[in-house]
Amino acid sequence: MRKAVHMAVTSVIVGLVVSGCGGGDDGKKESKPSGGATKATQSAQQSPSSGPSARGTIMERSAGSWKSIVAAKSADDLETLTIADGKVTAKGPKLDCTGTLKGGEDEPSLTLSCKGGSDGGRGQGTVGMKGDDALAINWKGPEGGFGGPIDSFRRAG
Repeated sequence: MRKAVHMAVTSVIVGLVVSGCGGGDDGKKESKPSGGATKATQSAQQSPSSGPSARGTIMERSAGSWKSIVAAKSADDLETLTIADGKVTAKGPKLDCTGTLKGGEDEPSLTLSCKGGSDGGRGQGTVGMKGDDALAINWKGPEGGFGGPIDSFRRAG
């Protein structure tokens, strides 16, 4: 029961991150571009031929340092994620993991391996992004189960 509640809360949090709810809104209307990046984003959204390759693939856009949107509550939570050239480093209170990011443009797969053997139910998952500053990992979880955790991050720095 506790795990089901945890997964439901995590799903709601991921939904909020991916839908763009939360900080950084400033009450400004999206229809009033304030700079070149906003104009580029709007033209990429309006032109179907410009698609993901115009902004870069998820693998390209995910490069950098990421911080979890929720404070670590257990030893198996992830706090930070770093992605560079398809190589991934993830750390938490007691997790120290490395892995690789590879695959498709829309949902690349992430394979993670942690020191000490415990990966907190992760191992393999898919990466999704909303814009350039919200990243979520949907972990497959243990074989025969109902899925693993979902980790949500915001770009650090």
